[in-house]
Amino acid sequence: MLEFTHRIPLARRAVLGLLATPALMTRRARAAETCVVGTWGGDYARLLKENIDDPILKSADINVIQDVGDETPRYTKMVAQHALPRGTMDIACFGAVNGYRAMQAGLSEPLDETKVPNLKHVLPDLRSGAFVPHIYSAQVIVYNPELVTDPPKSFGDLLDPKWKGKIGMVSTVAPWVLMGASLLESSTTTDFDKAKAFMLKLNANGLRLYPETDSLAPAFKSGEIDVGVIWLARSFMWHNAGFPVKGQFPSEGAILYVSGMVVPKNSPNKPAAFKYMNALLEPSAQQGFAAHMGYLPTVDDAPLSGNVGEQLALPEPRPKLVTPDYAVISKSMSDLNDWWLKNIQRS
Repeated sequence: MLEFTHRIPLARRAVLGLLATPALMTRRARAAETCVVGTWGGDYARLLKENIDDPILKSADINVIQDVGDETPRYTKMVAQHALPRGTMDIACFGAVNGYRAMQAGLSEPLDETKVPNLKHVLPDLRSGAFVPHIYSAQVIVYNPELVTDPPKSFGDLLDPKWKGKIGMVSTVAPWVLMGASLLESSTTTDFDKAKAFMLKLNANGLRLYPETDSLAPAFKSGEIDVGVIWLARSFMWHNAGFPVKGQFPSEGAILYVSGMVVPKNSPNKPAAFKYMNALLEPSAQQGFAAHMGYLPTVDDAPLSGNVGEQLALPEPRPKLVTPDYAVISKSMSDLNDWWLKNIQRS
């Protein structure tokens, strides 16, 4: 083949090259429509592929590449690459706290409905400029309904001696639990002095800490703990996996956890990134995540039905859902985690 090609006269090679150029350019243009998504792994990455990447973006000729890793290194990478003309990510997945930090630091592309039309469907309380909310859940009190007939109605009820040694939490949830305690003690999410005082009392009541979220489920099943604090979405997954848990919204209000995405300002392919953002807000994508992970849709046009709708329906009267003060919590995270480590986790 090489010898045959070499014998083609120069003029003829030039003509063939010119004829082939449009096709090559078309193929290259399609190949360039790539979107690199910095994301968590596991179920989240799989559900992105199953609900967004394959069913929505493939037909739009967008090839999605997942850059899987933890959130803190992803934020650090975004900061480190900010001065470069082109970064390595088109989308960065963050919890709302780091999403807020990225916006405040000028790392993320401002977004509006001209770039992402489906933003018009985002619930008003979840809108925040450059950070697009993907899914959300509420921090609730979970309990074993086979053993607990009168579950705690608020964080304050956890201080009852009858729960001594039977309360479980994940060791990494310090800021969220402290915000919940602050809400109980002062009706705000930022009175951390009162929240710390409450947590010291709760710790004295036999608080049990577990290294990761899924460690709580076996503890419920074995009867090691009867009550705990976790996201409603996780209790949904445990219930469907056969673990005896049910969620109770705290009467003082439930802190919201929001997971979403930003487009780095130096995204190498912003048009593809905007299409990705729009796709994650499509009703089918939102409903897919709800069905498999129990997180609630962040848009107003993705109703849930059947068993999923029944399990995730908010109770009546409607519970108070509280968005954290991201400006305060983003500056306080380090101090709160440090206090928790010294006074709760190591105590």
